[in-house]
Amino acid sequence: APAPAPDPQAESSAPCFNEADFREGTLLDFEAVVPGKDLETDSFRRKSVTEGREAFAGATPVAFNVGTEVSSYPAFEQRIVKKEYKDLVGGNLFLYGKSTSYHSKIDDKFADDMKLPAIVPREYTGYASQVFEPPFSFPIDMKPGQVVSKESSVTKTETSNGSVVSTRTLPAKGELSYSGREKLETPLGTFSTCKFTLKLTLGSLVGPSATKEFWLAAEGPYRGQLLKGVDPKSP
Repeated sequence: APAPAPDPQAESSAPCFNEADFREGTLLDFEAVVPGKDLETDSFRRKSVTEGREAFAGATPVAFNVGTEVSSYPAFEQRIVKKEYKDLVGGNLFLYGKSTSYHSKIDDKFADDMKLPAIVPREYTGYASQVFEPPFSFPIDMKPGQVVSKESSVTKTETSNGSVVSTRTLPAKGELSYSGREKLETPLGTFSTCKFTLKLTLGSLVGPSATKEFWLAAEGPYRGQLLKGVDPKSP
């Protein structure tokens, strides 16, 4: 009898993307360590909160708060918020871009006591964004060895207290490669993962590029989560 046909889902990359991560209120909090470093002393944490849909780049993608830093001093407060904008629609992952917002405030009493001149602003709001137009879109259901290339443009804008300080637009190219399934050993156990390579080129399409390799869990309670990431250009 002929051998049974292989299950296409056994090699597909689709299970490595989790729709639940795009639901408002989802919190992802993980701890990681650079290879070769000590987990007890050199680990770092990252938290991502799915905040729901937000106006960005002329659309309403899902906003992910990937970092909020608050610094409070007796005379000064500062808040920095970093966000990424993505969507999962029709079997495709859309990458819209990212932003960083800054807000700082000098205590009024401190300003008066120090006799700061009126020209010194008591509050400051800054904003920096990186927008892909059109957004990069990649299918989540890929086969081993499949490569998807897309061309776009990236606009980088910086504002200060509502006024545009700088803006520039450059050509951009994105290339997502799916190597296939791999077993990955971690401190939490051994997982079946999908290995991807994402190459982004900003500016000249033959110029410098950023390449990342990453492994996403294909099953279990961590399905869709990043288990390992590597920058091949790093020493």
